[in-house]
Amino acid sequence: METLTIKLTGKKALEALRELEEQHLIEIIEPLVSDSLALPGNEISEEDFRKWADRAELAPSISLNEARLRWEIRKKKIQQTGK
Repeated sequence: METLTIKLTGKKALEALRELEEQHLIEIIEPLVSDSLALPGNEISEEDFRKWADRAELAPSISLNEARLRWEIRKKKIQQTGK
């Protein structure tokens, strides 16, 4: 199972997604609670921003070289299988 966050730009898009849900092809999960500051949304307080920064600093990290290596491996898999 994969989770995908999308931004709908019109009512027809939501209607099409509801049809897919009725066919049991997808599940629409509401409400979305996202702590991603990369997505547009409501403003956050300074305290919430500090908490987010603290969590990010504690998250594991990898070097740029390791990230590039992982991406190359993933890219080859995508090109070979389409997934």
